[in-house]
Amino acid sequence: MINKMASLSLDLVDKKLLYELDLNSRQSYTQLAKKLSIAKETARFRVQRLKEQRYIKNFITTMNTSALNRFYYKLFYKFHKTNPTIDTKIISFLQQNKSTAYFASTEGRYDITFLILAKDMSDLYAVLIPFREKFGEYILEQEILIMPAVHRFNFRFFYTSGKLLHTKYPVELQEPNIDDLDYAILKELARDASIPLIDIARKTKSETNVIKYRIRNLKQKNILGTHVLDVNFEKFGFQQFQIDFSLKNHSQINKMISYASQHPKATFATVTLGKYDLAIEFVVENVKELREILNDIKEKFSEHIIDHDVLILYEHSINWFPYQP
Repeated sequence: MINKMASLSLDLVDKKLLYELDLNSRQSYTQLAKKLSIAKETARFRVQRLKEQRYIKNFITTMNTSALNRFYYKLFYKFHKTNPTIDTKIISFLQQNKSTAYFASTEGRYDITFLILAKDMSDLYAVLIPFREKFGEYILEQEILIMPAVHRFNFRFFYTSGKLLHTKYPVELQEPNIDDLDYAILKELARDASIPLIDIARKTKSETNVIKYRIRNLKQKNILGTHVLDVNFEKFGFQQFQIDFSLKNHSQINKMISYASQHPKATFATVTLGKYDLAIEFVVENVKELREILNDIKEKFSEHIIDHDVLILYEHSINWFPYQP
């Protein structure tokens, strides 16, 4: 059961800090202090405490993978005849895989869901063939979807007075005009959005001013996305749900995404090609709240929805650009 009292230890300053960091987790303590009218050392102490208490799991960076000529492939698996040892091996395999951008255990129709970042089918095969060789006897059901478009809504569930930041990554693929240093910078920022420029320079054997220029250039090219938070939802007293919709056609997708963007408990909407057409993620306090949201969606879009599945998500890892040289 979720600990509903967890969020009571957070005051308004903590919530505003979280809100600001999810808008830009590369902000300096000086910038945060100025926005919240607090001392720099207070901002530093508060953020470190939020990390130590695991409200904040990591600072990460989203990527416009379309501008890198790559798609996410979204996979669902249902297993049978497994045991705790096999389950642990499956989790370990996917966490250690160099192409896994997102991985979560689930409750509902499937047991796990994960995203593979791939440039072509050979990249996808490089993950799925070894996975099936190791665990094929336990696979009861498999679904593979192409995920051409991603919409992220900044976290407002802990500070509902905050404004919406709707980050969109479009369908159109583009071949990027970037080099190995750019890719290395993207790799570092994806893993840790708060990494200092001097550390990126050291790891890439470059100069700090060069790294600063390259980051600015990657943003101008709309390759580098937003610097955001990876949080532990349960610490706030919330549970993460994903609703996958099968629709009659794609004509209502943008309207459903717009609906989700205005809901403070919505975090993501992803367009998919395959069994499902759209997934919307919400963080809610309980199933009753989710049911109310789902009923409202059905009331507004019922004539366009064929079917839906609901999954409870338990995230294991997030790295929106698991770069492979």
